[in-house]
Amino acid sequence: MTARTGKNGKCVIAGTLTKRLTKWSLTAEVDESVWADSDSAGYANALGGRRRATGSIEGKFESDREQYDIMREGDEVKLVLWQSTTAGDYWQFPTVLIKNFEIELDQDTQEVVGWSAEWGSSGIFYAPGQASAPAETLPTS
Repeated sequence: MTARTGKNGKCVIAGTLTKRLTKWSLTAEVDESVWADSDSAGYANALGGRRRATGSIEGKFESDREQYDIMREGDEVKLVLWQSTTAGDYWQFPTVLIKNFEIELDQDTQEVVGWSAEWGSSGIFYAPGQASAPAETLPTS
């Protein structure tokens, strides 16, 4: 089967493998400049501008590796989002800004404590398989 699942997805923040990861998301986008002129025959022209990526990371709280020791709101950290454990199958961000950090505790249901963080890219970033991407090795723990 060629469909991809999230089963082997990983997240490495500042060189530390995130334990108990439940989800990560990524949106890569480009600003656009749109205009029409006498050469466009009534159609809009568009050119891409600045590239940017934003996303979030979610997991369950791990007492022996507290997430807020690795990232806090306002921190600038290196982020690598692995789509699988296959070599080269990652998005690499030399620097992201941690925009917020949230932790959720529910005493009523006594569910396992969850955490989440939103981030935004700062500078260049690399897609999986991109020729100029720096090589990364997935930490084992």
